[in-house]
Order: sequence, then C-alpha cells, then structure tokens
Amino acid sequence: MPFYIKWIIIAVEAYLLGSLSFSIIVSKGLYKKDIRTFGSGNAGMTNILRTFGKKAAALTITGDVLKGSVAVLIARLLFASEPVILMERYAFTMFGREIFYSNQLVMEIGLYIAVLGAFLGHIFPLYFGFKGGKGVSVIAGAMIAVTPITLLIALGLFFIIVFSTKIVSLGSIIAPPTYIIWTLCQVYITQTVSVPNLIAAVVFPSAIIWSHRTNIKRLLNGTEYKFGQNKDKKQ
Repeated sequence: MPFYIKWIIIAVEAYLLGSLSFSIIVSKGLYKKDIRTFGSGNAGMTNILRTFGKKAAALTITGDVLKGSVAVLIARLLFASEPVILMERYAFTMFGREIFYSNQLVMEIGLYIAVLGAFLGHIFPLYFGFKGGKGVSVIAGAMIAVTPITLLIALGLFFIIVFSTKIVSLGSIIAPPTYIIWTLCQVYITQTVSVPNLIAAVVFPSAIIWSHRTNIKRLLNGTEYKFGQNKDKKQ
C-alpha cells in the first residue's frame, strides 16, 4: 500500500476517534445533560470536574487520553508490516525534482498525522456539532505513544503549576512549550534533527495555546476558575 494512502487512512481514523468527545458522552450518558450548557460551555475535563465531580472527570480524561493513544497505535500498526530501515532511501518526482525519503520519515509523519487528526477531532467533533474541547488530554494521550519522555516532562510542569496555582488552564498553557525546549535540547545533545518532530514541537503547543485563548483573557482579567470556587459560577 502506498505511504500516502496510509496517511489518508490514519488522518480519517484519528479524526473519527478524536470526535468521540468523552465529556459529552459522560455527561449525557450518566446525567442526561450536555456539559456544553454548563459553566464555561467547554466540553473539557475542567468544566466537567467542576460541574459533575471527580468520577465524571476521571471517566472523561481516561477516555480522551486513550483515544489519542489508540489513534497513534493504529498508525503504528499500519507500518508494522514494513521494516523500518533508517538508511534505505526512496525517491519520487515532484515538480520535476526528485524528493528522497526513508521508511522512518514516512512513519514519523504518519504518527504526527494521527496526533493532529485526533486533536482536530476533539476540538471539532463530527458527532457533536463540531463543538468540542480544547485538546490537552487527547494530545497528551497521543504523545505518550509518540514521544513519552517529552510528554512526561510537560506533565511534570503541568502538575506543579496546577497544584501551586489551582488553575488548570494555566498549566495547560505553560506546559506545552516545554515540548519545543526539550526537542531543541535533543537536537543539541544528539546532533540529529527529526524534521517532523521539530515541526510538531512548534505546531501542537501553538494549537493548544490558541485553543485556550479565552482562558488567557480570563487569566489576564483575574476571572479564571480556580479549584474550590463555587462550581455554578460562570467562567
């Protein structure tokens, strides 16, 4: 199967998995209510924690993390039948020029397509009117399956910020840029560059920060939600 067909399959399966918005599924399934009609109106873990409590939040984050991981694992399976030979190169012609690539590069791009597809599905879910969450949990789940060390570093910073400030969105905004910092450190240490990883290190943190633009406004205004506030209070 040509690699570009695999990329298309990966993009579709990842988007469809990402569209499974578990905050909406949990709120409708357990409470017969749509989480998007409460609090900030966001279909995310923070809003469901504040509205329906820890059980609902735990189910939501588990589902969102798993769908990101599964999307990437399916992408890996599509390439599992082919040996990944780093030094073996192939070429195709585009605009009159030969473009060289390797199995490793093709697979890496496929994995990041899965991350992006799941992220877009989470933000714009096909099954729920294209109104979803902000993508932090699904990105975390996907990156566990792609670059686990990077994800663990970002998670460590995330929890430090959240526990010290009691503001989840602040951790979600500050932690992602560690991806690009760690990626640049890897480039310096190993003296090798993975172009797909370098692009992803810029794109995904930027996308997460963009999805939190309303939270940034509330943080600047001092009105962002903190744990312990009245859960009926609007963000």
